[in-house]
Amino acid sequence: MSIEGEIKINITVRGKGIQSIAITSSRPLQITKIFAKKSIQAVSKTMNILYQLCNTAHRFAFLSLLKQSNVIELSKNEILAYQLLLDLETIKEHCFSIASKWSGDNTIDTNVVSVLATIKQISTTLFTDCDPLGINDKRLTSFDNIKALVLLLEQQLQIFLIGKRSSEVLSGVSIFANIDNFNQWLDIGTSSSAIFLRGLKENKLSDLGNVDAVYLSNLSTNEMSNMLDNPDFIKHPTDGNKPCETTPYSRQIDKPLIQQLTAANGSGLLSRSVAQLLEIFTLFDKVNTDYIAIKSEDICYQVQYPMHSTNALNQLEAARGKLIHQVSIGSDCVNNYQILSPTQWNFHPKGILYAMIKSLNFENKQDLSNKVKLLVDAIDPCVGYSIAVDYA
Repeated sequence: MSIEGEIKINITVRGKGIQSIAITSSRPLQITKIFAKKSIQAVSKTMNILYQLCNTAHRFAFLSLLKQSNVIELSKNEILAYQLLLDLETIKEHCFSIASKWSGDNTIDTNVVSVLATIKQISTTLFTDCDPLGINDKRLTSFDNIKALVLLLEQQLQIFLIGKRSSEVLSGVSIFANIDNFNQWLDIGTSSSAIFLRGLKENKLSDLGNVDAVYLSNLSTNEMSNMLDNPDFIKHPTDGNKPCETTPYSRQIDKPLIQQLTAANGSGLLSRSVAQLLEIFTLFDKVNTDYIAIKSEDICYQVQYPMHSTNALNQLEAARGKLIHQVSIGSDCVNNYQILSPTQWNFHPKGILYAMIKSLNFENKQDLSNKVKLLVDAIDPCVGYSIAVDYA
């Protein structure tokens, strides 16, 4: 079984209505017990092997915990470089999701290949001949050394997501600034993204899954740590006893375009899909502005375990939503480790997907399955899942 597990969605239909909805996860929630009594070097290597999706997010969270526990030092420059890698990982995972899930003929848009290759090249150029997130000696190069690659990535994202012709016709127009600009692009766009989104409107699916959304609040470190003390919390987390979502949509909800789309279509399929697309370009703008100060640095860690057991918690935004790591470190090893993934929030048995499915109108079994698939893909760009419908 994959470390990521699978979301299983079982729906029972009787007559013309949904009788029951069961959303379960096969994710091995106790897998982090293997980190107990291991050195931080062993945990770092194991984490790199276990977590292929959001690998950068998981490993950056671990390094941050070590810094908080005063086990290692991270310079501000180094942290800035890791944040850049994290933003690039989110761009990468969103792009792969769009390429594989927004194509109507079940093929992958090959334009994504060049995007993924350039993102990988940026990482290997920024950290030369080393594991960028391991506990090992590293050579970090300056932003100047990746500037040409960043420019190339911008061009590739435009071709892949916006379309070459659209970029030329709408030169100087900020497509995501407001709904008028967005609709102008949608009317003429030839990229797979434009075709998919236009199809949602033409097939009257824009408001599919429009329900009241409850977003995960900005919980303090102490609040989250106290919640994690409950062994059942990681399995079915809630905030104020309410299931919440932590998604690209909840992150982008304050953007003018998403507010305008939500006002017109609610929190349904179109608003959520555009939020994922918008987030790519929002993060790329950060890449172009927030990381130019990264300078060359030789990194070498002096590991110092604490004399007494110490606890630390880290919350960061990964592609799928908020990722939470908590660790207890003893005098020579990790005592305890906990990970709360966005999946547990977003696919709570009574969470956002449950409410969306309950709201659906459908013609037959296949129509219901197709609509549920669209909703799952809009909630989480990376999750593995299966849908079973008992229709009678």
